[in-house]
Amino acid sequence: MDQYAVNTSSNIPIYQQIADAIYADIKSGRLAPGTKIMTVRELADSMQIACGTVKRAYDELKKIGAIEMTQGRGSYVCYRREDSDSRKERAMAAIDKMLNQLDELGFSPAEVNIFIELKLRERAQRESAVRVALIECSPEILMQLTEHLRHLGKINISRHILEDVLNYPYKIGEEADLIVTSAVHAPALQNAIPEKDKITKVVLEIVPRSVLKIALLKPGSRVGILTGSHRFGELLQEVCKKYTENITLLPPQFFDGQSDCGRYLSDKDAVLVPEGYEKFCPEQDARLLKEFDDGHDVILCEYQIDQGSMMYLEERIMELQKKKSYRGSAGKIE
Repeated sequence: MDQYAVNTSSNIPIYQQIADAIYADIKSGRLAPGTKIMTVRELADSMQIACGTVKRAYDELKKIGAIEMTQGRGSYVCYRREDSDSRKERAMAAIDKMLNQLDELGFSPAEVNIFIELKLRERAQRESAVRVALIECSPEILMQLTEHLRHLGKINISRHILEDVLNYPYKIGEEADLIVTSAVHAPALQNAIPEKDKITKVVLEIVPRSVLKIALLKPGSRVGILTGSHRFGELLQEVCKKYTENITLLPPQFFDGQSDCGRYLSDKDAVLVPEGYEKFCPEQDARLLKEFDDGHDVILCEYQIDQGSMMYLEERIMELQKKKSYRGSAGKIE
C-alpha cells in the first residue's frame, strides 16, 4: 500500500483526501479485492497524522463498500463491480419505493408516468452534454477560454486552477469526459491523473487585436499591467518584450483590493488588462480604469486556443457527443 500525500492547505478535509486516494487505488486495480490494507494506527504513524483522521477515512470507505473492517483481523479491500442481477434487483426496489411515495401523495398512474417522462427527458438532455474540464494556472485565461468554447454546443464546462488539481487530482478524471489544458501543463497533469487518455493539450495564443494594439504603443511610453494573477502578468510582460520597442514596461500590479490602483495609473501612458477585467477587480479599480481610458490607452488582452488545436478539440468533442447520443438512443425502449 503506497504512502499517501495530503495537502494541509486544501479546503478538502484530510480524511476525505485519504479516502479518495485509497478509493482511486482500489478502482484502478492497484489495490485488488482481498488485499489487506494498513491498520488505522500503521497508516496514521506512517503519515504522522491523528488516528482519528485515518479512522474516519476508513469509515467512509466502509460506508461505500470499498473496504471491510473486521475486529481482530484488520481491513481488507472488498470493492467489486455489481453484477447485472444485483443492479436490477436494487433498481426494481428503488422504483417500488418511489411509486409507493407518489401513491401516498395521491397521484394517478397517468400523472406518475408524465412526471417520469419529464424527468427522463431532463436528465437525458443534461447527461448527453460532454463534460469538459478546463485546467490552467491563470483564472483570467480560464474565463476567456470558457467564453471561446461556448459555441461548441452541448458541453458542460468546469474551470480548475492547475495548482488545485495537482494538489488534489483524485476526482477530476471521474467528473470529466475531457480534460483540456495547455501543452505547457499537460506533462504535469499526465503524471497526476490516472485517466491520461482524457487529457487534450492545446496551444494558447494572444488574440491578434490585442497584439496589434500592443505593437502600436508609442516609443517612450510608460506602460503598466493590471491583472488578477501573477501568471497572466508574466505572459503580458513576455508579449510586450516581443512586440514593442523603446517603451518603459513597469512591473505588474494585481487586483487584490489593497493596492492603490489610482496611484499606479498616475504616471502611466498605457495599461494592459485582461479582457473581462471587471470580473477580477474591485468596483473602485474598474471605475478608475474607465476614467484612465479617457485620454490614455487601456489595452484589453485576451488569449484563445489556436486554430489547429481548436479543430482537434472540436473533433474530440463531436466524437464524445456521438457516443453519448448513441448510448442514449440504445437505452430507449420502443
